[in-house]
Amino acid sequence: MQWYVSQDGKTTGPFSEQRIAMLVNWGKISSDAYLCDEKWACWVALKRSQFAPLLGELPQEPPAPSEPPEADGWWGHRVALALLIMLAAAAFLLAVSLAPQAPAGPLGAAQPAAGADCSAALAPPAHTGRPGAPV
Repeated sequence: MQWYVSQDGKTTGPFSEQRIAMLVNWGKISSDAYLCDEKWACWVALKRSQFAPLLGELPQEPPAPSEPPEADGWWGHRVALALLIMLAAAAFLLAVSLAPQAPAGPLGAAQPAAGADCSAALAPPAHTGRPGAPV
């Protein structure tokens, strides 16, 4: 009996049963292929045909190496951006903690010394008017 093979969008043949067996053994016909007899009765998956036992004799292909998800794509870019932001924040905090104390404030006024009593500067002004008068 003669057979036609359909795989990867192409139909080839007719092939004899011996030729089909050879092509399957050589890996020229994949397990995803379909077969049809010379009468064009119907297409049958190779896995469900009389040639299916030959598929078990094929050497197993090693699985393709997979790349880690960080290696490529949007996920890797997000991780890199997050690490960059954390590094910049750490550098800023380190620079602030190591910077010498500046003697003048933002308006040029001298900063009070460490441990100085600032309560007088923060106290509200004394009321010098008569009692009950608006402030």
